[in-house]
Amino acid sequence: MKRKKVIIFLYNRLFDPLIQSNFWLYVKDYLQDPDRKVDFYLITYEDPELPLTGAQQKLVDEWIDQGLKWKKLKWNPGTGFKAKAFDIIQGFFAVLGLRLQGYKHALSLASVAGTFLYLYWLLIRNRFFLYQFEPHSEYAIDNKMWGEESLQYKLSHYLERKAASKATVIASGTRFMEERIKQEWKFNASFFKIPTVANDQKFIHSSIDRERVRAELSFSSEDRVLFYPGKFGDLYYREEAAFMFKWLKEEIPSLHFLIVTPHEDEEVIALFDQAGVSQPDYTIRHSDYAEIHQYFSAADFALISVPPGPSKKFISNIKVGEYLCAGLPFLITKGISEDYIYAIEKKVGVVVEDFKEDFVRQAASEVKEYLEADREAQREHCRTVGLDYRGFNKLNGIFKDAIEALISK
Repeated sequence: MKRKKVIIFLYNRLFDPLIQSNFWLYVKDYLQDPDRKVDFYLITYEDPELPLTGAQQKLVDEWIDQGLKWKKLKWNPGTGFKAKAFDIIQGFFAVLGLRLQGYKHALSLASVAGTFLYLYWLLIRNRFFLYQFEPHSEYAIDNKMWGEESLQYKLSHYLERKAASKATVIASGTRFMEERIKQEWKFNASFFKIPTVANDQKFIHSSIDRERVRAELSFSSEDRVLFYPGKFGDLYYREEAAFMFKWLKEEIPSLHFLIVTPHEDEEVIALFDQAGVSQPDYTIRHSDYAEIHQYFSAADFALISVPPGPSKKFISNIKVGEYLCAGLPFLITKGISEDYIYAIEKKVGVVVEDFKEDFVRQAASEVKEYLEADREAQREHCRTVGLDYRGFNKLNGIFKDAIEALISK
């Protein structure tokens, strides 16, 4: 059987954690299947300051042996027009070259890469699949990163919609995006609801990791650990997260905040100093993707630090799936994806209106109930929900159906 040729177009590094922990799970499964219907040619934008490690190069060699082809483009730092224009142009020539070699189909991850494919479609008319399509321009408005009258917003929003109008296939994480594509915009793309998948074999509770990490961090058996692996600012709460912990800590004295973040310690400490949180009440750590799962096992409750807003119903947080598969209930704001609905209906989390004092203090009693529940039963329940909602085996078949829809039209 002759395989269809599909370009994977990523406006990311190959070993960006968001690639490896999510989208690449599907690609690896394809590469391991000798009877697959497609061959992939990967295009990524690599940062020269972040070369591959030895372990990463070994993985790449294995994927190439399995049939993957890879073209590395140079990522240009900065958010200015010149840098983006150069990235668009070099991407176009890479895609054009492959189109001339018979690659008639392309797959992008997230909206920015998707808008690149739309621009290329204007000239080369290849069929394309927008995976994890979300309105990033609207996120920027809700988080006050851009203004509604800014050129950045107007251009990005226009291109996102145009990309969706010409896509052959669209996958996104919520029924809300399906309603927008089909009912509001009335576009013809085949739509597949695929929430952000979790690596459920990596994010799984380990009692060994729990004992070791808690001992290393000097947590006592009485400490109840609230966990946040992420960033502060932009699409996430910043100083609000520190104040949220302060108010929750005052209601639940046994609470300790474990933060695993790419931010420098001094920046995080300044945020918590501003909120009046004592340094012994929180712990800051840093980790790469390969090791971060161990911290999940040390925790008792987790945090989704995304502010509410009209566009946030379209988001699909990867952390929710990872938390649940690792057996952790979570705190989340109302209106975030379908995650807040799962938190309530499946009894795996606590929902607040916003990270404001009254809301946080009111939610403390619910958080305390989770912290005092039977730990083993709670972990098992959360993982069961996580596997059904975000597990790889559940979503892999839907992803394969989406690829089939792309190459069969």
